[in-house]
Amino acid sequence: MAPTADYHLETALKDFNDKVNELESEGGPDEELMDAYIKRGCVLSMMEYYVSAISDFDDAINIIHHLEAAGKHVDPGVFVKAYVSRGEIRGGDDLRPMADDYAMAATKLGDLKVTSQFYDRKKIIKMCIGCCEDLVDENFPAEIDPFVEKAYSLLIAKEDSWSKNRFLEVLNLEGQAQMDLGDTSEAVETLTRAIEEGTELLKRGDLDDMMCLVFSYATRGDIEQEGGLTEQFIADRKAAIILLEQMNEAHKLSDVHILSQMHQDLANTYLMLHNVKEAEKHLMREVALDMNGAGDYINIHADRHDMDDEPKDGDDLDE
Repeated sequence: MAPTADYHLETALKDFNDKVNELESEGGPDEELMDAYIKRGCVLSMMEYYVSAISDFDDAINIIHHLEAAGKHVDPGVFVKAYVSRGEIRGGDDLRPMADDYAMAATKLGDLKVTSQFYDRKKIIKMCIGCCEDLVDENFPAEIDPFVEKAYSLLIAKEDSWSKNRFLEVLNLEGQAQMDLGDTSEAVETLTRAIEEGTELLKRGDLDDMMCLVFSYATRGDIEQEGGLTEQFIADRKAAIILLEQMNEAHKLSDVHILSQMHQDLANTYLMLHNVKEAEKHLMREVALDMNGAGDYINIHADRHDMDDEPKDGDDLDE
């Protein structure tokens, strides 16, 4: 039987425990102890021992401050990794500490290079996207700018499929943040570019996640509806519905409620316009979707999803 992901994590934790204990007892170099704390903290975080993980990141950050106060250089990758890793597992009712940790990490983004410790180009981009998602989701939209700019700096002019898909994700996050901040004209401009990028990827057969393009249309539509631009709203809702219907037909839509809600949105809009014929079409489709649900899809694909999500041997513990 092949070793499990838990086995690999437990083995890594034992190794890092031994390393930390050795360095602490022998008064090893601060740089090595700092590195060991961060790596052990990452393993503890993946094992969901969040209190212990935060303690390790605290210790690493204390060493960072000590080294910097002594005029010693700390690799920007170490600095960013410690603060981001601690920030992303801070929870509770007050998420200000999470945002504060990300803000501290952002102070070193300009110095972060693809050769920095813990990072390469893809890891930097994924880290920036993850921080943007957390900040937008937890109502700190004004604080995503440094991460957006860093991601763009590594994505602009890149034509490979992976980069273009990440570029689409960043555009969506920036557009969402701009909308949340009330910058509607900027948000529409950003989301329009996202739609252009997503549509091109779709034509090429390179779009990783259709929901990214659905999000672009739906969010721009929300802004148009709020601004009384009914025709534009209808066009964007229809575009989103077409994509969702294609996903549903291909058994790739895990929650048909999203599609049902969009049909309801259009039905309500057509009723407001006294277009009963069009309203009935969308109401009937809404009822059909609500009756059918997504149960069959979820049951058929649950096992496959679990297998896809299982970490593979050799997965990078630092990602």
